[in-house]
Amino acid sequence: MDELLKRLYEFGEFELDPAERMLRCGGTPVALTPKAFDTLWVLIQRAGHLVTKDELLKRVWADSFVEEANLARNIWTLRKALRDDEGKHRYIETVPKLGYRFVASVSERLAVPAAFMTTVEHGIGADSPISVTGADTRQTLPAAGWSKRARAAFVSGAGALLLIALVVGTTIVRWHLFANASPIDSIAVVPFDGATTGNDIGYLADGLTENTINSLSQIPGLRVVSRTTMLRYKGRQVAPQRVGRELGVRSVLLGRITTRGDVLSVQAELIDVERDTQLWGQQYERTTSDLPSVQQQIAQQLAMSLRLKLSDEQQIRLARPATEKPEAYQAYLKGRYFWNQRNESGLKKAVEYFSAAAKIDPAYALAYSGLADSYTTLGYFSYLAPIDSFPKAKAAAIRAIELDSGLAEPHTSLAYVRLYYDWDWPEAEKEFAQAISLNPNYATAHHWYSVYLTAMERPEQASAEIRRAHELDPLSLIINTDVGFELYYGRHYDEAVNQLTTTLEMQSDFPLAHLWLGRTLQEEAKYDEALAEFSKVQTAFKDWPVAIAAIGFVDGISGKRKEALSALDELERLSQKQYVTSYGVALVYAGLGDRDSAFKWLDKAYDERTHWLVWLKLDPRWDTLRADPRFAELVRRVGLVRK
Repeated sequence: MDELLKRLYEFGEFELDPAERMLRCGGTPVALTPKAFDTLWVLIQRAGHLVTKDELLKRVWADSFVEEANLARNIWTLRKALRDDEGKHRYIETVPKLGYRFVASVSERLAVPAAFMTTVEHGIGADSPISVTGADTRQTLPAAGWSKRARAAFVSGAGALLLIALVVGTTIVRWHLFANASPIDSIAVVPFDGATTGNDIGYLADGLTENTINSLSQIPGLRVVSRTTMLRYKGRQVAPQRVGRELGVRSVLLGRITTRGDVLSVQAELIDVERDTQLWGQQYERTTSDLPSVQQQIAQQLAMSLRLKLSDEQQIRLARPATEKPEAYQAYLKGRYFWNQRNESGLKKAVEYFSAAAKIDPAYALAYSGLADSYTTLGYFSYLAPIDSFPKAKAAAIRAIELDSGLAEPHTSLAYVRLYYDWDWPEAEKEFAQAISLNPNYATAHHWYSVYLTAMERPEQASAEIRRAHELDPLSLIINTDVGFELYYGRHYDEAVNQLTTTLEMQSDFPLAHLWLGRTLQEEAKYDEALAEFSKVQTAFKDWPVAIAAIGFVDGISGKRKEALSALDELERLSQKQYVTSYGVALVYAGLGDRDSAFKWLDKAYDERTHWLVWLKLDPRWDTLRADPRFAELVRRVGLVRK
């Protein structure tokens, strides 16, 4: 039914018909190559605005790499066809070193295809007062008894009625088909491409991508490929059909952001890769302060175009912007940009931006959720002392839930704090369950829940949850690493080595995979290989106490007493300027066989409430201490004794 009404674009003596891929001059077709037509269509869609050479190359030759000379030849061909190659350009202006601009005025009109009008004519019949031929409406009126004015009025009224009937009838039929069509149940959002004439807007493109994924992932029954997996396509020009084939999805969203001063242009296009058709496409020309409403509109249009049946609550959530204050939204996007770097400096930057967003808009739930995510990660990596990280994460998560109880992310962060700081196992599981019920597509909730289940010695359930997280985010390095992490704690060392080696084939310098591979190798008494893995962690995370303690423990158990004592000296030096977990110091003493010192530092770790104590029962590095009554007492105090 899409072809019942089509759009035509007129400029000068020319008319462009995108549906027929035809350019006409005075009704006569003008010959154009396919790429020349595509180039003209892109320029007309952006009429009056600069289209960069890079954008033209990416949109016209989306699935291949070509030289800029190909574009220049296309422009020359178009100018010849438009008789725009002599004197001042009437249609296509060259912007030196940047690109091109379509400068002629373009008008858009709806037209009825000839085939349909012929059908209408046959339905009306030859004896009717009105007969319709082809794409034009030609009225044949009874000759007798009609004045010229009456005939004119009849023609005008009948024509208007016909058009109204046509549009209403078409709309009813289209909505009937839409309502009865099956929904599209899977989508991949390719990272929005960010291009600019001078400003760094990478965080806008990344933020719009992530927020779109997050909005869609909350819709039940829709499989949304995670952001981490989609990062493989960032900065690459790939055909949507290829993305759909590689990820097994039915639809693909492509997007692009450009800025010119304070003017923001967002283009989005949804492709049904199974049928190779466009489901929806839109270009938004707004100021940067309008980005929150653009993101909201994109999410709504996608839900409609995917034919998803949403509850009233889900529709309200999609229609409601997370914040009405653009400055808060931009601060939030910058926070997510730095949060995704997952290193100490990036996480601390993220805290600054999320805090700024919350200060600008104290009712902005996502800003508090971002703070909770940042502080939990700073605590887990021991970049901050537990007392300086987990309580702040808890407060931020609770505030986010108070503001919007429907967000899965703060429930997940709160569960993480309940596990690693409060040691409140029932409440941790309750929050994980709530997060997963709110957003079954949230890979992090399944991932962290599997960590909880591992700590609770429920390996079969843990395996099911980490598999689900992996299905949702198959290319996530941390999820792939933690498959090996859980195998390590289950003492399946050969399997752990295989899994972690496979992860490092995805990215050879991922430090956490090296950390857990080193820990696994040390349990197989492959000490030199373990130390080699830990040295790679140190290269990535300079002065990280966790890595230094890992090296000191291996040195101790392998008889390198001098090196182990050196590790203790290094941890003491670092403690003068940063937090050093006492759990790590205790490990080095355990490796040296100094039980009394090991328990002394484990007691300090308990006082610090270090999250590593959650692994006390499962960590094989404590095997030499398990027979000591002091160890059983510590396990009891942490609350790890089964009732």
